[in-house]
Amino acid sequence: MEIRTIRSSDLDTVLTLNQGALEGVGTLDADRLQWIVGLSDQALVADFDGVIGGFVITIAPGTEYDSANYAWFEERFETHCYLDRIVVAQTHRRLGIASRLYDEIERALPVTLEVYAEPPNGPSLAFHAARGYDEIGRLPQGSGKIAAMFVKKVERHET
Repeated sequence: MEIRTIRSSDLDTVLTLNQGALEGVGTLDADRLQWIVGLSDQALVADFDGVIGGFVITIAPGTEYDSANYAWFEERFETHCYLDRIVVAQTHRRLGIASRLYDEIERALPVTLEVYAEPPNGPSLAFHAARGYDEIGRLPQGSGKIAAMFVKKVERHET
């Protein structure tokens, strides 16, 4: 597995993966995906010899991103890496893809993100707790869902 930057030739597959995971991420169309990737800080895929097994997109502070969740973190953090979305293909789950993608994005900390708490996304909540994320608030979503807002900070060590 190679973790690499999303290429324009990956966008159709990334869109298909996103639309197949709407229980955990917002819906996209091709134009919005291209716009988000264009303003992203990190847009990465897990590539298995040409087969995309998952992706992650993060947004740096101070962008023109129009997400209410992003705006919530922008009001509270001067610097952060907002995890907009991460999806692992059903066919590639339990292979460590999410952990590898998180290892990449957690180099730019603190990482902020949200997970649906109502209705609860139990596997995602457990995954983030195990990685050391702390819940710092809740934000009602337009869909009637409630998002738990998380941050992960790490100590920086000088070498």
